[in-house]
Amino acid sequence: MNKRTRIIIGAALAVVALVLVIGGYYFFHVGTDTPDYAIKKVAQSVENHDVKEFHRVVNIDSVLDSGYDAFVESIAAPDTKMLPEVKETIKNFTQTLRAPMLISLKSSLDSYIETGEFNRENNVGVVELLEQTGLNDVEIRNVKNIEISDADRNEAFADLIIYQPELDREFPIQILLKRVNDNQWQVTRVQNFQEYVTQIIKARRTQLEVYLKEAAEINTKYDTTLRESEQKYDTILSLGNIGQDKTRAELKSLIDDHFKPNWQQRKQELFSLHVPKDAETLHNLYLKICDTAISASEDYSQWLDDKNSLKIKSAEDKIHQIKSMMDEASALAGRMIN
Repeated sequence: MNKRTRIIIGAALAVVALVLVIGGYYFFHVGTDTPDYAIKKVAQSVENHDVKEFHRVVNIDSVLDSGYDAFVESIAAPDTKMLPEVKETIKNFTQTLRAPMLISLKSSLDSYIETGEFNRENNVGVVELLEQTGLNDVEIRNVKNIEISDADRNEAFADLIIYQPELDREFPIQILLKRVNDNQWQVTRVQNFQEYVTQIIKARRTQLEVYLKEAAEINTKYDTTLRESEQKYDTILSLGNIGQDKTRAELKSLIDDHFKPNWQQRKQELFSLHVPKDAETLHNLYLKICDTAISASEDYSQWLDDKNSLKIKSAEDKIHQIKSMMDEASALAGRMIN
């Protein structure tokens, strides 16, 4: 494992213990009864694929239990802004599957330490939890401030400095170590995991709000030009007859030069947006609307050329689909705003 670069860890909340593998820069001579030494042994146990040693210096049950509960509390917090169905799904998922998930996390971590590999296909739930907590793609920057508590000489703290892309800044993960048997120190929990998850949720909410604003501006802009084209369409029909070649030629020109380009350009601008995970369903719906409108324009344009009844029927069916999808998109975006 490359200690200096970005790493993907194989057991969600246990990452806060496992990432101490970067403690490679703690391979110096320290007393065996110090927190520094415990951190050194965490790194060594991972490097040597020594599961037994890892469990000796990391109370993995305590780390996972406390971290998991902090995650659930962050999701369930009244002031947590999240799409209602997403929040409810995550809450139910985490509460119902707490016991099996913790077993899965522990098993995945043990397997990762023993083999140095993480099988994503066999650990779908763990992968999902990694993504929800934002721990799937963090960069380790430093471990510092290893200090024994002045109030209780049996506790110590250390700051694991990570860079989290969604936060776009460094964040100190605060590790708690406790003195156990024979003056041995052991990593027991993460003090501020709930705060960390809360920051991730807030960052994602901000990204979602930015996306909704930018997408709305794009759609509003092109809806305005689309209405202008629709007025021109009505004017052409009012001054002519659909059976006349001149009228059909004018309508075809309007379709090819205005309606179709409108949807093509709209799709291109929407496609260029940064899409947060919570907006993926809405974004895909927007793109599908564009694709359907482009296809309907092509069908209608061809019907104006060859009068093939199958083409006009196809165009009309797609227009109905577009209206239905636009209503669905509007309702979905509305729920996201609240």
